[in-house]
Amino acid sequence: MKKLYTLIVGLFIASVSFAQDTILFEDFELTRFYDTLLINDGNPPPANTVDANWYSYDADGIPDASGSSRPDGWFAIQPFSTVDQYETVYGDVSNPDTNTCIGANSWNNNGEGAAGAQFNWLITPSVQLGAHDTLFFKAAPRQTPRYLDGYKVKISTTDNSDLSFGTTLFNAAECISLGSDTTFSTFGFSGGTPTPFVHGQDGTYIDFAGAVTNPAHRGQLRPFSIALDAYAGQKIFIAFLHDSHDDNLMELDDVMIRGDHSVGINENKLDLGLNLFPNPATDNVQVNYELSAETTVTITVYDLTGKLVNTISKGNQAQGRHFAFINTAEMAKGFYTVTVQTATGISTAKLIVK
Repeated sequence: MKKLYTLIVGLFIASVSFAQDTILFEDFELTRFYDTLLINDGNPPPANTVDANWYSYDADGIPDASGSSRPDGWFAIQPFSTVDQYETVYGDVSNPDTNTCIGANSWNNNGEGAAGAQFNWLITPSVQLGAHDTLFFKAAPRQTPRYLDGYKVKISTTDNSDLSFGTTLFNAAECISLGSDTTFSTFGFSGGTPTPFVHGQDGTYIDFAGAVTNPAHRGQLRPFSIALDAYAGQKIFIAFLHDSHDDNLMELDDVMIRGDHSVGINENKLDLGLNLFPNPATDNVQVNYELSAETTVTITVYDLTGKLVNTISKGNQAQGRHFAFINTAEMAKGFYTVTVQTATGISTAKLIVK
């Protein structure tokens, strides 16, 4: 009876969780994002109260000093760690997709003083929050602790001007003093409010390769989540501010806001003939779907908490039947949502991993 009770409780929780909607998601994979959604014209964001565009704004104007001709503001970049080079560790390993993130540069040779301060803004479209929404994102520095890049996640409830983001939701520390190349604890890091998170300090989400000098201790994409309950019912903008002083590079991926809504991007549901086989799954599951016209396709997997577990970008696909594989062997046992999103809507199915 204990096993049956557990299954019933699990099914009830799953039925509640699967009602969640994704109201913002961007994985920075497609050129469409950089060509049509991202405004990067050198001007400050327009202080709009409602806006469907993303904005990249280099507010400092300090030129790159890396010798690599890195762009100002935010730009498409390949992941720093080989762990993140492909779209997902659970994707179709026989035909992997190269992952793309969005990154920003702070290398300017102006030092830790005011002359070296970077202000690279990446601002989301406006989002109407529900009662219980959560912001998810992944981030990584190019290296840590030496030349660790810091950044902040900020929120505005008024407009998307860079001057309107007065509240900091998350604070990631930067390196402010160099230490021994063999001892992490001898390096100094920035402070501030809220208490800063130091990438790599806990020994996870970094590539270890000897001493802490480049390219050792290269950052791996680390997932974060921030509850937005305090802003329930409000229209908001989120800003990622790369404000490091003469360090190196940082990257972002899979920015998402997800919660309970009567209307969300999941509401335009399509009949794609979506089915999962086998289901329940142990090692692998095949995702089968049919497209009525040529379109871009992204497959995502969420767990019971609404956390993004997996993303597979299939790019532009022709009309007809298609399939993709998800390796479930490394996924925790439990209930998941699998979604197939096209340019015109989304189809959703439940997956059980046993």
